[in-house]
Amino acid sequence: MGIPGISVILPTCNRPAYLREAVASVSAQDLRPAELLIVDDGGGVSGAWWEAPFPVRVLSTPGVGPGAARNTGLRAAQEEWVAFLDDDDLWHPRKLAWQAEALGAHPEVAALGTESTEVLSDRMRTPRGVRMVTRAALVRANRLVMSSVLARRECVVECGGFDESLSLAQDWDLWLRVHARWKLAVLPAPLTLHRRHPGQRSARAAEMRGAEGEVVARALAAAAPGSWLHGVARRRLAWARCREGRALLRAGKPEQAREVLRASLALNPLNPVAWGTVIRSRVVRGAWGLEKP
Repeated sequence: MGIPGISVILPTCNRPAYLREAVASVSAQDLRPAELLIVDDGGGVSGAWWEAPFPVRVLSTPGVGPGAARNTGLRAAQEEWVAFLDDDDLWHPRKLAWQAEALGAHPEVAALGTESTEVLSDRMRTPRGVRMVTRAALVRANRLVMSSVLARRECVVECGGFDESLSLAQDWDLWLRVHARWKLAVLPAPLTLHRRHPGQRSARAAEMRGAEGEVVARALAAAAPGSWLHGVARRRLAWARCREGRALLRAGKPEQAREVLRASLALNPLNPVAWGTVIRSRVVRGAWGLEKP
């Protein structure tokens, strides 16, 4: 089918109902993986209740978080290619087969994602070609949905795997490091069902924006000063800090918001959204010593 064997890495944390569905979607793949590694991060996997047409191994970690759990799976994987799937996401039955075909035609690609959807369709045409991910596009946003990625294990390991010091956005950080040495691409077909849970984004909005800023700051540091890409990263970091400041204000943390918004405006003084946030929130009075009107 174009590439050697595949290890599937599936971290989970006390969500047995979702896990059953995820394992079923792996078992339903037209291209059978060589093994499934379930990383039980903190409990929730009890007994060998699954029926799978391939070996299944359960690895235990003590609540270390998804990034560290995926690293555990990477170390244990025995195949040349690894596919990542979160326990609350699902795959179209043709996902691995079509990705393997595309990677066989594009051996220069180290990691291949797919488009995501909230509803998987039975009617799907074979995708033609892949969409290459440019450096600028990846700096602007994470272009690879975590649960959609099929990657060459050696490339991921050589880049250090997932950075466990980051609380969020670990995948985006990893793809930026991989992209510095190899090519990334997306298969233009919605083959990954990515669930969005109500309240999940708003509950950790400030933390997510902070992690986003950390990742983009690393991309800015890696870009050559004065280059076009450096400008792209600088503007993107300004926007990340702006969004973080707005999230901190909504979370009732004006002092932290003040510092983050000042950092945003230092990067891009012409950002009207940052200025509007400062003025509306009256942070301007404390940040620049102006009196309250």
